[in-house]
Amino acid sequence: MSVRFLHLSGILFAFFFASLTTAAQVPPVAGSVEVSGRVKIEGKQEKLTRKRFYLLSGTLQQNRQLLDRIRTAEITSRDCYYTRAQASPQFICWLQTENCESPYCRKIETADIERVPEFKAAYQKGLTLFGRKPEIARDWLTTNLSPLLTGGYYKEQETLLGKLLSGMKPLQSSMTDSVTVKAIFVDIPLSLPAGKTSETFTVSNIQPIEFGGKSYVWSCQVDVTADKPGVVRLQVPEAGKTVKNCEVVVKDLAVCKSGDCGQK
Repeated sequence: MSVRFLHLSGILFAFFFASLTTAAQVPPVAGSVEVSGRVKIEGKQEKLTRKRFYLLSGTLQQNRQLLDRIRTAEITSRDCYYTRAQASPQFICWLQTENCESPYCRKIETADIERVPEFKAAYQKGLTLFGRKPEIARDWLTTNLSPLLTGGYYKEQETLLGKLLSGMKPLQSSMTDSVTVKAIFVDIPLSLPAGKTSETFTVSNIQPIEFGGKSYVWSCQVDVTADKPGVVRLQVPEAGKTVKNCEVVVKDLAVCKSGDCGQK
């Protein structure tokens, strides 16, 4: 084998190895999306805190089958679920106060224990179990509530979510917090062929969010680039109008709550 051939082989190998190393060092292109959970509903600014949103590949049109399932789905409202579970009107009202879906939503105060029969019974049971220690009985109150009240509604929501997705797998999910009221998706892999600077995704809560006797599902498409976050600002369509780049499904809910909250 000639020296010239060995020298040429060495150059080719070095070039090939350098190409692999360079390719390995190029980070994948990624983007992010912010969903603002502040939305005006019936003239009032509302905060969609602790609400989950999902990120899906493609445009609204490419997700048409999912959107059709959302539009025609039969749903059980939160109030109807808890009425069926024989929760007291006071318990249902406690959930409504901050638009909660379960007793894990917020801290249960001493006044709540006196007002809500389920909380009072669970607290009394805790006093017996935990050696008459009020702080422990209060902190562990939810462990003594019926599973129908702590996790039953979430199970129904999970079943509904499975039916609506029908085998589809969201890329990510994110929940709005109670401070910024935003759901944030990060490290979204972008497929950007030559000449293309953005990729389109769909963001949706998929499962209905309840406010004032109605349910809302937002599905919005957003163009994502690597330079800056895509932003989704939720809106409710005015009569006869649509929201740009969004489909919003609004439904009247059955009225299942009866009685009052036991408050003066």
